Amino acid sequence: MTIPVCRNDAHQRSKATGRIKTMPSQTGEKIDFRKSNNFMRSWSAQTGEICREDIALSTNRAPPPMRGRLAAAPAAQKSVEVPARRTAKQDPYVNTVRGAIHAAEAVSNAVGGLQHWLNSPPAPPPPPKEKPKPVQTVPPFDIQDIPGAMRKIGAPVGADLMDKWFAGALNYPPTPADERNGINQNGVPYPPSMFDTTSVKIDWVMKFARTQKGRDYLMSQFETTAARRELSKSLRPFRNRQDIWPWLECQGDIVRFHKDFQFQQAPVEGTLSQKLTQFITQSLSNEGLPDDLTCALGSFNLYAAVSYAWFDHKKKLAIVTHVSIYVKDNFTFTDEAGNASQYLGHWSRSHVAIVPAHQTAAMANIGWLEYPVAQGDVHAKDAVLYPVKNSDFRAWQRKHNQGGDFVIYTDRITVKLATPIEVAL
Repeated sequence: MTIPVCRNDAHQRSKATGRIKTMPSQTGEKIDFRKSNNFMRSWSAQTGEICREDIALSTNRAPPPMRGRLAAAPAAQKSVEVPARRTAKQDPYVNTVRGAIHAAEAVSNAVGGLQHWLNSPPAPPPPPKEKPKPVQTVPPFDIQDIPGAMRKIGAPVGADLMDKWFAGALNYPPTPADERNGINQNGVPYPPSMFDTTSVKIDWVMKFARTQKGRDYLMSQFETTAARRELSKSLRPFRNRQDIWPWLECQGDIVRFHKDFQFQQAPVEGTLSQKLTQFITQSLSNEGLPDDLTCALGSFNLYAAVSYAWFDHKKKLAIVTHVSIYVKDNFTFTDEAGNASQYLGHWSRSHVAIVPAHQTAAMANIGWLEYPVAQGDVHAKDAVLYPVKNSDFRAWQRKHNQGGDFVIYTDRITVKLATPIEVAL
């Protein structure tokens, strides 16, 4: 199904009354937006036109081969020889007579044809052929072209993760609560193939300043009442031991490690939606393009889990001396029920753009502004930018029965605490 992003009329739903209001057509109207300058890694102010109504984001391209599934080799085709048609045996005398008759008829026809050709007037020249006029078409833009555009704006990690999503088996959480609990559309936990522990490295994540700020905040919260309560709950089952190495206890299974020994978390903000909101409130100041961390993880959490602890049996204490810090994040396109689908920008094969009017509508929970934006001739390469929302990815999943939301875990960094945390058991 092609997503209908241009209409003769549009609608907005009043948040207060729930009634739908009809908006006038805006096709051809000038509109301001910010477009990626890929060389400078910045935004540039642009003006374009709201696009004509027969241009739409495509979801028609066949999905990529599914990860983990081998294509069946086609069966070898056996050549079948068609037997020659058998004819009845003929008398040699009859065949000779027939051959003579055919030869005489051929000579007669040739002489008559020659005489007719000599007496006939020359044929008129054929009329000149009209060259068919080339049909102009708008270069299609498919939702699967977005990873290529992400690479051009400098987000290769995010592009790789989106490619992985397209190639995944169908998997999605119906609600945000299901997303938090890792429950998919079949009402069961995500299968093991939907946990990615290799694509994103913690050292790469830590190169970004906002991640370092999030790590500092995380470590400042280690001795809060809530953190101590989680530490006590995690370590109490092992209080009769001398010490514990949780990573070895979990046999290197980070999903189990996270479930049993994680005790604190800190958010690192940076979703594309949040950045767009920031653009509106700051009147589109000098904010840079969304970086690769935004495209890969968006808004994510840093987590802390026990890496090593020993037990003081006299004082009935657990003393935590080392912690592990890592990222867990959901690569998903889930929307909150009752809200407009999250706007992810306007995209072409080479650029991303932000249309403030669209984002303003999204902030007000109005989903009416769903038009492409064109600059110049719509038949030119990259002249049209198409709006993309979470719901477009969900529509692609329904159409192709493929596309898998998955959970990302980075590897861990281990931090030795300057002051160990003492927890009563």
